[in-house]
Amino acid sequence: MSQIDAHYDHAIIGSGISGLLCAAYLAKKGKKVIVLEKNHQIGGCLQVFSRDKKIFDTGVHYVGSLGKGQPLRQLFDFIGIGDLLKYQRLDMDGFDRIYFEDEQIEYKFGQGWDNFISGLSKYFPEESENLVLLVEEINRIVSLFGPYHLKELEENSVTIEILSLSAYEVISSFITSERLIAVLWGNSILYAGNKAKTPFYVFALILNSYVEGSYRLIHGGSQISKYLSMIIHDNGGLVRKYAEVTSIEIKEGKVDKVIIDQNISVNVSTCIAAIHPACVIGLLPEYSLRPSYVSRVKELQNTPAFISVYFSLKENALPYFNYNTYILKNNDAAMHPDGHFDDNWPTNMMISTGCEEHDQQYANTINVLAYCDVKIFKKWESTFNTTAKHQERGQDYDQLKKELINKIAKKVASKISGFEDMYFAAYCSTPLTYRDFLNVPDGTGYGVEKDYNNALFTYISPKMKIPNMLMTGQNTDLHGVYGASISALLTLKHTSEGKLIFEEINEFLNN
Repeated sequence: MSQIDAHYDHAIIGSGISGLLCAAYLAKKGKKVIVLEKNHQIGGCLQVFSRDKKIFDTGVHYVGSLGKGQPLRQLFDFIGIGDLLKYQRLDMDGFDRIYFEDEQIEYKFGQGWDNFISGLSKYFPEESENLVLLVEEINRIVSLFGPYHLKELEENSVTIEILSLSAYEVISSFITSERLIAVLWGNSILYAGNKAKTPFYVFALILNSYVEGSYRLIHGGSQISKYLSMIIHDNGGLVRKYAEVTSIEIKEGKVDKVIIDQNISVNVSTCIAAIHPACVIGLLPEYSLRPSYVSRVKELQNTPAFISVYFSLKENALPYFNYNTYILKNNDAAMHPDGHFDDNWPTNMMISTGCEEHDQQYANTINVLAYCDVKIFKKWESTFNTTAKHQERGQDYDQLKKELINKIAKKVASKISGFEDMYFAAYCSTPLTYRDFLNVPDGTGYGVEKDYNNALFTYISPKMKIPNMLMTGQNTDLHGVYGASISALLTLKHTSEGKLIFEEINEFLNN
């Protein structure tokens, strides 16, 4: 069995933003670090791809809390990439716009809570005072989650009672209008919002991050992974692509080696898995974890799968819009992540434009995100297709993708008049694409589904029973650039190097 090197202090499995942040921090601490990525491109959902000489983002449609003095930007400043990133702030008076097909009114979310309240009060003047009270409750809940303000989590601040609050029930306790309730859920595709399951803290933290400040990354999210990779390399670390971890060897109850492609051995002191917990279990020997833990992870429900459709637009055909549009069939569509494929599909979708420069005049690309039932791809579930390991799925699969693209295009045209004549090519990522490129079960969009009905059952700790193994990423906290970044901090807290990381960050910010 060949060796990459004699020994690494930390091996990180997976190169999503949480894994890269962990690696960058540990490398800057002088530790010998290796990041292992099975695909040809690092970054997980930060990846981009090129078609027709245009750049398409795969997962980062926009980012919250990235402005100067805002938490995500402060974290990026601390790690050393803040000043390198290029991004543009979305429309202050309507960064998200919620459109209902049964009403044909566009409701706007403003940035800044005062702007958010006043904007929605124009549509619902009778709910103005109720919106103020709801926002006060949102801010109260957000204040309890110290890590989202780059602070230590205070003891007993986040109780089981807080985690068990229903988003729908809390919102409905303040707001009387069913339409306004649906509007507030209007961008829920960002977190797979489900009336029957979504906790209020998930709704509050995610909405707060975008209301605080919404930004589109110029030329896509891959710049984040590029600069984090530079930090890792500049500090003696290694990011290795085409390195699929096929197993983890345990010796005397601890991780001893990580095995790549079944024949390359990496000796490690600590292993951090930045992949789905179910995939972590599949790498470990059966005896290494308690059967009850394995059973619990296998029983966890994942968030629904997605389809993404990418349109290449004709030159100067569509003016650039500096916001995101959500098209919803009705109130129920806002609160139920339904990917059932029928004549009404999709009932809930998001439209965003690609950003190539500041003050862009015309859109060159459009990305559409919609729920999609993975079951319609059951015929091809045994196939696997990535750039690293290419496998054709056949004409039937291509024909199904064309059908999905056409349905999406028709829905976009219901909002953007004449859209059918504005694009010249379209491409499609199915749940199988997400599954293969991101190593997630069933192409789940946001990993393990949080459920207020059983909050502790759906919580995955970054700390495992194996003493020198940790997990990080969207499954151990929230998803998205912001959530996965905070998850990295919570994971690093369990390392000897990072146990004082929040003190380090605040000392940096105060100097």
